[in-house]
Amino acid sequence: MRSKFVILFFFALSFVYGQANYRASNFSLAIKGTSNLHDWQSTANEVRADGSVSIAAGVLKSINSLSVEIPVKTIKSTKGSIMDNKTYDALKANSNPNIQYKLEKVTGLNSRAGAYDINTTGYLTIAGVTQKIDMYVQGKVGGDGSITFSGSKKLKMTDYKIKPPTALMGTMTTGDEIEIVFQVTLKQY
Repeated sequence: MRSKFVILFFFALSFVYGQANYRASNFSLAIKGTSNLHDWQSTANEVRADGSVSIAAGVLKSINSLSVEIPVKTIKSTKGSIMDNKTYDALKANSNPNIQYKLEKVTGLNSRAGAYDINTTGYLTIAGVTQKIDMYVQGKVGGDGSITFSGSKKLKMTDYKIKPPTALMGTMTTGDEIEIVFQVTLKQY
């Protein structure tokens, strides 16, 4: 009898607070960098994301979990297949086919003019190397109950043991710092 009460209590609690599972329905993700010849940009053509979020009466209450996965070989550049292949080699795509992010915790969630300022800590894995990162994102709850997260994060390739790619027999070198710019909309499923 006690176990039925506990299950019923947690079910009621999740209903009251609107906790539900969400999955990516729309996204944009760009990786921007520099080289000694020109700036460059690559775009992810696939982003998988899911999480557990609590929304009550259209108000974001908490983000309980969130994980994001980007298949490396879906990343394409504006410079063509040579640049793409350099990217896949640098990211060790054959042995590490996905870039992954896993939320550890939300360290700040503040409402501001219909949007949310969200500070997080999580684990980002690139090329088989995992680093703990802090990230600031903005959130917005849609009229359909979806939630959109957007932001950017600057990283150094060498922090993930990635050697910045070179081309043209070493005459073109990429900068160590990159910036990931993203927007991901999650919908309840």
